[in-house]
Order: sequence, then C-alpha cells, then structure tokens
Amino acid sequence: PNSNTMEPADSKPLVAVLANGGLPFGARELWERQFELVSMETALKEENGTIRSKIVGIVNFGHNKIDEKLCSKLPSLKVVSNIGAGVDHIAVEELRRAGINVGHTPGILSETTAELAFALMIASCRRLAQAHIFCGSKNDSSAGRDIHGFMGQDLAGKTVGIVGMGSIGKEIAKRCSAFDMDILYYNRSQLAAEEEKEAGSASYCKNLESCLKRADFLFLVVPLNPKTKGLISSKQLAMMKPTAHLINIARGEVVDTDDLTSALQKGEISAAALDVTAPEPLPEDHKLRSMENVILTPHIGSATLECRLRMAWMALDNLMAAVKGQAMVRTPGTWPEKSEVQKLNREYRQKVANANIDFNKK
Repeated sequence: PNSNTMEPADSKPLVAVLANGGLPFGARELWERQFELVSMETALKEENGTIRSKIVGIVNFGHNKIDEKLCSKLPSLKVVSNIGAGVDHIAVEELRRAGINVGHTPGILSETTAELAFALMIASCRRLAQAHIFCGSKNDSSAGRDIHGFMGQDLAGKTVGIVGMGSIGKEIAKRCSAFDMDILYYNRSQLAAEEEKEAGSASYCKNLESCLKRADFLFLVVPLNPKTKGLISSKQLAMMKPTAHLINIARGEVVDTDDLTSALQKGEISAAALDVTAPEPLPEDHKLRSMENVILTPHIGSATLECRLRMAWMALDNLMAAVKGQAMVRTPGTWPEKSEVQKLNREYRQKVANANIDFNKK
C-alpha cells in the first residue's frame, strides 16, 4: 500500500489510538488523512458501544498491554498496528488465533537506536553526565577543578561485545568499527561471512560466556522473550571485566536489576548506561538513580522526530493493508533482510521528506 498517494475515503474507517503520551509529532496529521481517530479511553468509556462496534484497527504507541480480552471489546477489529519494533507487550499469537492481524515497524529505527547506544557508550566511558553535573554545581571553580578528575577510557583498541546481532546490533558494530574497536557478538546463529565483514569484521562467540569475559563494552540488543528474560544476572555479571561497561537498549527485564545494582556497588563491573530498566521507570529512591557510575535515559532509543515519523508511517501502511485484506509491510516473527532494511529506510525517508512537515514547530 502507498499512503503517499491514497486518497481519503468519503467515510473513513475508525481507528482507536492507544498512546498515553500522544502520537509522535506529525503522525496524527498523517493518520487523519486516511482514518477517523478516537482515543481508546473514549471508546472504552462509551456506554452503548456504538463507537466500539465500528473500530477496525488499533494503533499503539508505547508499552501498553494489548491482549484478546481488550480486543474482544471491539467486535469489528481487524488489526493492531504497533508503532515500534518490540511486541512483548502484545499477545501476538493470542490475537492471531482470534483472527486479528498484528503489525510492527522493525528495521527503520535501527540506525537511530544504534546512534543512541553509541552515545551512551561514549557518555559512560568519558563520564560526560558526571562532568556536566559538576560544571553546573558550585564546586566548579578554578580551585575546585581537579586535573585528574573525570578520568575516562579510550575507545580505540577496546573490545565491544554485542548480544543480539540483528539490524540494530549490526549498526552498532559499524559505528564501533569506525572508532577502531574490535567487535565480538553472540547471537542465536552465526552471520554469513559477508555480513560479519560489513559489521566491522565481527567475530562470533559460540557462547555468551566468551563474549562476557572479553568485552570492554557490552551491548544488550535482544528482544524480550522467555529465553532472554533475566539473561544477565549475578552469574553473568561476575564473568565480566571489572573495567567493563554494560549498555542496555533492549528491555529492562533482560537484566536482573538487583544483581546489576549489587555488581556496580561491589565494583564487579565499572559502569552501566541504561535506556531501559525493570521496573520502568525505577522507584524514586532506587540506588541506580543516584550512583555516579550509572547513566539513565528514559527509553528514548527511537526518539528523533524523523525516526518516529517513519515508524508512524510504516504503522499506517500496515494498518491500511490489513483493513483491505492485504499483506502488511512487517509482522512479528519475520525480520527484514539487510537489503529490505535498506529499501525500507530509503522509502520512508523519502516519504518523510515529501511530507513537508516543519520539524522546527516541535
């Protein structure tokens, strides 16, 4: 389906929006060209069910639980379209058994998310957050500056371990390779030789232990599922170098939070940079919030104006296709090949460029 050229119908299909913080900038304007939108909250509060009976799709943005119990309240529902790659909050198989399609948006956020992962590594190893806090405090004066303060680590010559070498992992590897870093990776299966070369001549680790023991910077880039939940706990943290940095851009539940806190306190690893936590957000008094060797960001891997709009556009194309009974661009369970990722990125970048949306208004 081509949402660039499709003309709005006289009677637009009704779609429920499940997005507590609102849709990405520019997305509502885009979606309203093709659909009538109603908030899920409004639809569920309606007493007579007239609105609910007309809803053909749900567009979700955020980590909102979507299961058959919710969807059964919408008798005409055909599709759940997720603005995001991760679908651990959606009961995908349950919905499929109920005849409801599920779409998501992998691939087009890979470069953007990899950029944040790389930024977290630099911020962690050069102690940028701590230095910034110091410069904003009363302690920053000619007399207060320590020439040996905020000592960090070089990146060049160091070893990166990437757990989960999908499209995001490969983009991280390419960026690290450009900084003369050695790349290791642990994955369900080894990449083809050509893919390893393109990912900074990455070397495959047959087991997680090997990757943990050798990495100076460990990136977690796996989807959350029963096999990856609690993948990193006290046992794995104890295998890491005491100088190692842990960067988690996957899901908070991939790491045991209590074990990570303990490892950081004991000096079993040097530092952690976390875009995701469990729980999320952390309690106000949680120790990770105040530790000097921890950097926290509020789950912003895809948070650029351009990326979020690309995601919204793919989600729109997914929903339009499902409503028409056509194949969606992407559904969970299949991951785009490299050539398709490149094609999708080119296509959706062009769509965003042609939309003439003024990002300066944001």
